[in-house]
Amino acid sequence: MKQRAVFWTVLVSAVLLLGGCDAAHPPSSSRLQATDGRTYNFPADLRGRIVIVSFIYTHCPDICRMTIGHLLDLWERVGGDTNVVFATVTLDPARDTVAALRQYAEVWGIPSVRWLLLTGTIAEVERVHKAFGIVARKSYTERLPTGESVYFIDHTDAVFLLDRNGIVRDRREGSSLDVRKYAQMVQQYIRGQ
Repeated sequence: MKQRAVFWTVLVSAVLLLGGCDAAHPPSSSRLQATDGRTYNFPADLRGRIVIVSFIYTHCPDICRMTIGHLLDLWERVGGDTNVVFATVTLDPARDTVAALRQYAEVWGIPSVRWLLLTGTIAEVERVHKAFGIVARKSYTERLPTGESVYFIDHTDAVFLLDRNGIVRDRREGSSLDVRKYAQMVQQYIRGQ
């Protein structure tokens, strides 16, 4: 298990160094459906606001739960500011429908105002992953006697800060986010730095 974690850390680092987000330009956009019932050209439609972008999937047993926990704490610190939007994109569009994401938001107590949980076609979601340098790969798949497929996804653990122009200004691990320091950085961008 530890070797697998090291492998993914090295792989993700290489992907980020070789591709993914270009600091000088906003990530390319894709059409995604949100839990608020709207379709967004994401992330372009959110320009003009500070955007906290994260990536999770609803069946994730560990990393995503830690990330969402940190983001909920961050929401308590900066979520009241209307200049900030949280956008959480699925890593598993096959299972994470809009309805599944709404249920996830309800279970976790994710606010419905200015926190978008986003999904779409596999192709559209993969385009967003590529634009942000996110790796998401299915692990083994097992079929239950009911016919249901059970699998997990090995994925990049990342949270991004986009400025008002949609340019990535920060990337760090969501599961180990120092919420206090991150909130201070977000507040600096809110004030125009």
